[in-house]
Amino acid sequence: MADDDSKPIIFSRAHLLIEREQEHFKKQRPWGIEAHPLRPENIFEWVAKIKGLRDTVWEGGTFILYLKFDENFNIRPPEVCFHTIPFHPNVDMITGRPCIDFLDDYSRWKDSYTLTYILTSIQNLLANPNLNKPVNPEAAEMIMRSPHAYRQMVLDCVAASQRVEGSYKGIDPAKYIGQTSHSDLESRVRFKIPEEQKHIHITDSAGKTRSKVAKLSFEDYHITWSGIATSKAKQDLKNPLLEAIKDNPALQKAHLGLPQEEIKEEMKRQLEQHETLMYGRFQSKPSEEEEKAVKLARLNKMKKIYLPPRISPTSFHTSETIPPPPSGKGKDEPWEKEVDDLVAWTNKLDTTALEV
Repeated sequence: MADDDSKPIIFSRAHLLIEREQEHFKKQRPWGIEAHPLRPENIFEWVAKIKGLRDTVWEGGTFILYLKFDENFNIRPPEVCFHTIPFHPNVDMITGRPCIDFLDDYSRWKDSYTLTYILTSIQNLLANPNLNKPVNPEAAEMIMRSPHAYRQMVLDCVAASQRVEGSYKGIDPAKYIGQTSHSDLESRVRFKIPEEQKHIHITDSAGKTRSKVAKLSFEDYHITWSGIATSKAKQDLKNPLLEAIKDNPALQKAHLGLPQEEIKEEMKRQLEQHETLMYGRFQSKPSEEEEKAVKLARLNKMKKIYLPPRISPTSFHTSETIPPPPSGKGKDEPWEKEVDDLVAWTNKLDTTALEV
């Protein structure tokens, strides 16, 4: 009878698929992403590190994620959440769960999606928030109302994530992620607005509850009011709010309500209407060629009016076309002399003088 230790180990379909994902990830690991099982003996729980993309405000940040697969993989996606939760419109501040359609809605999940696709989607989400479906309304409102303040908040998150990464350096992730239950939300690291900066509800002498306005720096105050001002202190003074969002078309569209191309067309149309109301509608000045053509046309018209058609002396004349001999003493009539003078005058005209 064979020993029990010699029995082959049969793994589930999900186990084999996750192992295949692991081999594929090792061969083609994307930039700025690390991922491996949390413990060697359990391939269903993973830990991942995501770095912020280069040339974005999240560059330099490192954020830790927890992934949990189950026996339904790859029919359903794994459970994904941030352990170091960033301040982001599409990341839940309580659970750390990123708001991505195929993670939230199983009907949008495809079995062709890989571990690499999941992690790169989250990495891109940091730099490209979706303001249509925010799960952190404070972050979404800050992007729309005060982009400068949100940028500073992200920079603070990046610096804090570096400090957290430095404190965990050299420590097995299983010790600071696996030492508490995954459902223990208090064990996670969060980057959020300090409580003292939020609106505080106080009770006045009449017993009514009202909100105490949080303190605002002069820089944010100046940017906000300069952005909605309708006049300028100087002609060349730039709008600081528009300058802060000029490199981000998404923020421009959210702030102005229209794409940049439509705004330029609308400004051009309003300027034309203003000039028409103030100065009237004038035709554009004709070119030199057009003026010359008009003057030549007038001259030809004068010739047709004042000069009779000439008969070529070489043309063949019949008896019917030969003019009758002049009567009288052969003297020219007064009108004939006037015609000759007009012909002589027109022949002496210089066409270049007509352009003056």
